[in-house]
Amino acid sequence: MPASRSANRNVSSTAPAARRHSFWPLLLIGVLAALLMLIVALPASLVARLLPPNVRAEDMSGTVWHGVAGKLVVGGIDAGAVEWRLHPAALLHLALDADVHWVKLGLALDADAEIGRGAWRATAVRGGGPIADLHAAGVAAGWRGIASVDLTRLAGNFSAGNFAPIASIMGAIRVSNLASPQVAGGASLGGYVLRFDAAAVDDRGAVTAHVSDIGGPLQLQATLTASPREHRGLVSGTLAARAGAAPELRALVDNLARARGRDAQGRVPVDVEITF
Repeated sequence: MPASRSANRNVSSTAPAARRHSFWPLLLIGVLAALLMLIVALPASLVARLLPPNVRAEDMSGTVWHGVAGKLVVGGIDAGAVEWRLHPAALLHLALDADVHWVKLGLALDADAEIGRGAWRATAVRGGGPIADLHAAGVAAGWRGIASVDLTRLAGNFSAGNFAPIASIMGAIRVSNLASPQVAGGASLGGYVLRFDAAAVDDRGAVTAHVSDIGGPLQLQATLTASPREHRGLVSGTLAARAGAAPELRALVDNLARARGRDAQGRVPVDVEITF
């Protein structure tokens, strides 16, 4: 028996509807794919709009997710260049989290950095380089040596949209082959380690480090307290010259001993104020 006309009409009327229903998911997938491509390709220059007012980024390249700022200017000072790889999951918490590589001439640091809700934080901060490369930034003028940084935590807050002094710091900074033309005629002062514990920063933003030598010509046990707000610091402890120290260093320690005396172990008490 031939098929009825009504059955043929039902088949022909449902076919276009099925095709229409199958078209919309494909269109939605296409639109989402296009949006994803646009988001992935967002230029790195957009990051500059998220920086505090006293920080300027120049020579931007790459994308928001993996980009480079060829020049950072902080408070009018050239602060080197930075490369970042953004972790998208942090955006769900309204924060920016990225692997950061910073370079200033021969100095380089790597860290996991996070910015969000009025605060910034960096963990696993590691790297180093020549101290002399900080001179252009107005830091450690005249000093030479090699710095090595290994900080588990470095954090701070924003004040009026600008980077405020450090709120917490933990870890260690080592310096080796330290020298300055203003101290003992530029003779090598050896190496030292600065250690920061959980209470390193007080409520006024002053930072305290425990300082000790690492076997150089001078024996030093001291604390270094620095105030970023006042650009001043104080080194307080005891000092002694080891056998084999340069004559200029021995003369420096002897002059201090005449003014301050020595303890039972032959060490000289020191209280030296520094500016930076």
